[in-house]
Amino acid sequence: MAQYKTFTTCGDNGPWVSKLILELPGVARANDVGQGSFSVYVERMDLEEGGVALAAEHHGGPKLPSRGFVPVLAVHVCDEKGNAAETGTHVALELPECRLTKRIDGDVMRGYIRGLEYRVTQLAAIPAEVPGEAPVVGLVFDECAGDVCPALDGWRLDGMGTYAGIDMNYGWFEPNVAAINAFRALPGFFHKDPLPKKLPLVLWLHGAGEGQEPYRTVCGNKVTAISGPDIQEKLGGAAYVLAPSSPTFWMDPDGKGELVDDNQSHYVAAVKALVDEFVVAHADTIDTTRIYIGGLSNGGFMTCRMIADYPGFFAAAVPVCAPWVGDLATDEEYAAMAKTPMWWVQVDDDPIVTPKEHLQAAWPHLVAAGAQDLHATYYDHIEDANGAHLIGHFVWVQAYNDEPRTDLNGSLVRYEGFPVTLWQWVGKHRLA
Repeated sequence: MAQYKTFTTCGDNGPWVSKLILELPGVARANDVGQGSFSVYVERMDLEEGGVALAAEHHGGPKLPSRGFVPVLAVHVCDEKGNAAETGTHVALELPECRLTKRIDGDVMRGYIRGLEYRVTQLAAIPAEVPGEAPVVGLVFDECAGDVCPALDGWRLDGMGTYAGIDMNYGWFEPNVAAINAFRALPGFFHKDPLPKKLPLVLWLHGAGEGQEPYRTVCGNKVTAISGPDIQEKLGGAAYVLAPSSPTFWMDPDGKGELVDDNQSHYVAAVKALVDEFVVAHADTIDTTRIYIGGLSNGGFMTCRMIADYPGFFAAAVPVCAPWVGDLATDEEYAAMAKTPMWWVQVDDDPIVTPKEHLQAAWPHLVAAGAQDLHATYYDHIEDANGAHLIGHFVWVQAYNDEPRTDLNGSLVRYEGFPVTLWQWVGKHRLA
């Protein structure tokens, strides 16, 4: 049988197979293939229980065996990485973002990584490269030869170790300094100076559903946006990203696997030990005055917990939809948190992290504690790129797309007099 590669896109709603790249037995030309040339069937496998996964094919629908035919949106001749070409030995099939192309599904409490097994059947003949010879017919592509995922370039997802007595996995991104400097040296590029020898580090903490396994941690809610060119440039041109995977939940006070809303975490010392070890391992290339911290939901809580326990260590903090219980924290904790510049992101109609008990309750304590560089972008509601209403808890979509730019009173956040976005603001900070 013939081989295919998957092409994975890390989007706002998680990773999905946006393209299949088929390896042909010969050369094809652009007009040799079309939308009706192939059919695509897929079975999404349950990697924990075995067999076809049971999943809701539509939001809120019943859980059914996750298998079926996927529409083919377009077909074009390409190179082995899926880039369109006039002639080539590969063909790319463009697929829609839908349940049957999702690599991860589940809910905010648990994401499940699915194994996708495709069977692509040729429906229309491809003319032979040499006129008069027999056309190519009857191909079936059912052997996966790997995955292409540009968003994961520079990432490692195999980090593991024991930190403060706790076994923990992690992923990390290391920028390609030589390639970035070569690009900066091109004529006409605005920032012509090479990168500094030492770069910032972003510690990013996942939500409740993305723990344990680094692929789920990094791709489940598009942490890859932080390693993308837009945010990297706003952080000074390049930055390391460290994304640990909680063995249970960050909001687990004793490591027994229960999520408890009491502002305590079993993993504080372990996360700090991981950061310290990572910094030592990259001592020549990490700027310890520019270590930033942030996270979404469960990780937004952990962001608050870490800056409360390690005041003055992080240069800036970004708690996103953070379930930090405002009235449980002590004056001493707020005094410690106030030492770190903070930019919170919250939605008024968040049904999971309700603002009244969290951001709204914490805010006056932070102000009273003397927090100076303190901001919060507060949305009435949020929408996706198509204008569809999103659950308010999903405000990490706006954070990853660097949309926050207003303060709690609706005015633009400014740094040294100039308006800034969330990630521009982060990149401006360093410890004294």
